[in-house]
Amino acid sequence: MLAALALLTLATRNLPGIGFGPGAPLAAGLLGAFYGLTAGLIWRGLRPGRALSTVASLLYVLRPPLAAQVRAAMRDPAFAAHFAR
Repeated sequence: MLAALALLTLATRNLPGIGFGPGAPLAAGLLGAFYGLTAGLIWRGLRPGRALSTVASLLYVLRPPLAAQVRAAMRDPAFAAHFAR
């Protein structure tokens, strides 16, 4: 994530109206850590992973067709059974 942010910063540094503040690397790192934590919890089948997955899926609210697919996958019995241990 940080490498992509550095490349994007270099590519857009001379464009007016596009800029990244000093908090951009921190925000990218925290978002990456959140998704990594969520993926790890889901992979292990721990219940907090299911809740964090719901929170992470809020990003897709702006794209209704994709959001519907994500919600359908999360309602799938196989997904729920993964956490039933």
